[in-house]
Amino acid sequence: VKKNGISVFLMPAGMLGTLLSLIDVLPLFSNSGWGQNANLEFLKKHMGATFEKRPQPWITNIRPEDVHSGDFLAVSKIRGRWGGFETLEKWVTGAFAGHTAVCLKDEQGNLWVGESGHENEK
Repeated sequence: VKKNGISVFLMPAGMLGTLLSLIDVLPLFSNSGWGQNANLEFLKKHMGATFEKRPQPWITNIRPEDVHSGDFLAVSKIRGRWGGFETLEKWVTGAFAGHTAVCLKDEQGNLWVGESGHENEK
């Protein structure tokens, strides 16, 4: 108690409500189709967010000359290592994007993308 103090955990929904909430949240962290569907359903249920599946191929060709400094990219991860964390972050903050980036061109016209929250794995 002298070193770390006292921790108090309140469960306003009761033990059963808390366990049901955990069951609702745990699948969000699965890096699988099941986890992806859980993230989509969570966002739909709690935020009214819906996502339209794009027709294949899931690529688009954007020419660098069509991109300008200040163009904003909003990314919504729903699967993978950070999918569950971003889903909860969206729910808590009310945002529909968990990751953002801005496009910048230097004096020579080279296109750069400045990304927020990117991990430096080096």
